Amino acid sequence: MTGVMKRNLLLSLTCLLTLSNAIAGIEPGNAMKLTLRGVPSEEQAKIDGLYRVGESGGVRLPLLETPVPAKGLSAEQFARSAEKAYREAGIYARPAIEVEMQVADPEGQDPKISVGGRVRRAGPIPFRKTMTLLEAIQAAGDRDEFGGRNIRLIRKGKTTLLDFRKQEVKNLQLEPFDSIIVDQVGVVEGDRG
Repeated sequence: MTGVMKRNLLLSLTCLLTLSNAIAGIEPGNAMKLTLRGVPSEEQAKIDGLYRVGESGGVRLPLLETPVPAKGLSAEQFARSAEKAYREAGIYARPAIEVEMQVADPEGQDPKISVGGRVRRAGPIPFRKTMTLLEAIQAAGDRDEFGGRNIRLIRKGKTTLLDFRKQEVKNLQLEPFDSIIVDQVGVVEGDRG
């Protein structure tokens, strides 16, 4: 079998698997990209991201108290259910949600950004294409009262010290699996927040 034939066979099997998953519906462990429209951009940033379906078949979405059921639904059906949940909770009057099912990376991990140090909610956050350093820190609840201006970005094993006062640093595009650490005020000489 030639390389082209193998590649075409693999592509056909991938398409078939994707189609069968779409027909079968959402299952626990599936990942999805959720995009919220019809709200101000600062509200959209709270919701947009990658989410995993829990073992119970539900998806925990920001600002909602209970998971939104997803098991067995199509992406479109889940989007309508999520919109309804936000409306019924009185959070958004007219949300428009788009859901795109995601394929996990080859190692089985969904892309995340790790945010730690002096932020209000340290931990992993879902990675979004075009996500900036500022957006990632805001997704972690922003810097806390002890958060300084010095930010350490760890990318592919290399650490870079950044000055958060600079606009180009705030607008720095992140990559999947980056780690961000917000240093405490005074940890690095001259840090005045």
